[in-house]
Amino acid sequence: MAFSPDVLTTALQELMPGFSETFTKFHPAFDAIIMKGNKRQAQGPYIQFALVPDGPGFLTQIVSGNEVIAGGRKQNAIRATEFAATMIYAYDVPGQDLREANNKMDLVELIRRYPERSLAEFHELIARQLVMGDVTDANNFITFNGDTTYDPKGLGGQQGIFSFQDVAAQTDTVFGVGKNSIPGWYNQYQHIASFTAEGRRKMRAAYYDASQEMANTEGDVDLIFADRGTFDNYIDDLDDQVQIVTRSTRDGDRAPGKMREGIKFLNAVMFPEQYIVPANFTTPNATEGVAYGIHSSTWKMFSMGGSMGGADATKGFFDSRGPVRLPTQDMWRYEYVLSLGMYCDQLRCNFAVTGGGNP
Repeated sequence: MAFSPDVLTTALQELMPGFSETFTKFHPAFDAIIMKGNKRQAQGPYIQFALVPDGPGFLTQIVSGNEVIAGGRKQNAIRATEFAATMIYAYDVPGQDLREANNKMDLVELIRRYPERSLAEFHELIARQLVMGDVTDANNFITFNGDTTYDPKGLGGQQGIFSFQDVAAQTDTVFGVGKNSIPGWYNQYQHIASFTAEGRRKMRAAYYDASQEMANTEGDVDLIFADRGTFDNYIDDLDDQVQIVTRSTRDGDRAPGKMREGIKFLNAVMFPEQYIVPANFTTPNATEGVAYGIHSSTWKMFSMGGSMGGADATKGFFDSRGPVRLPTQDMWRYEYVLSLGMYCDQLRCNFAVTGGGNP
């Protein structure tokens, strides 16, 4: 008994909700953004959003009651733009494998061998692009790495989000708006010369600088992603009795537990990020270690549905399409479609720390 290509398609349709969930659990940043309800479906290829990083109004004291109320004069809001990155991951299933499948266990093995492994690699490429920005085939997706650029929709290089320099020196353009061109449009930054001497103090400084900006309305920075050197130095610097491993795997979470373990840092959780490779940065301080501090409440995600048009339209969030018989080959092609964008409307609530790999 052989399986038809459509049998595999039917199985994938039933599994895709869990597969899509695996992606959000794969990286805690995506998980946190979605859990806070900050993901939506866009109606077009880009999102235009307002930046109001500083207070938009004035305070007027009332003494006699005849005062003119100051208002409408402090205009520091500006429009920013971010595009959804559209990508298709295609993989081929040999017809011979389908013909030789005889039972349910053979179907399970087919799913593990082709669609699951393909989706896992797709997830890994997106996660690496997010923190390093060096994935050529995913270079239209956003990156945290301010040492490189990404190119959404072929519009030209857009700078990575985090600058590895002091606040006053930041001039990069992010989401179409120059840093420091309006009050509050920058990321916090600290550099560690020696983790033993000042590591935790510098990390705390960056954490408090970012958290205090909107702590009264949005809470504190909740996620830190660090290279292994920075993460290991932090663990080694802690006393044994306060090394608390946070395990946030929930019931039904398909992600392996080892991917969901982190160490508490004040009210945030620090995760080791395997894709951060300090040697691949160009800023000298960043080559000594990098940690990104993320205030997930200030980040938004959006997917673009129907990006491929007609009967092949999808919601744009790791949707599965196929099968299509490849001409002149005994192969059936399947695809995953992603059309996803991310943006931050309060950069000052996020931070970068370099030098954490220094002993």
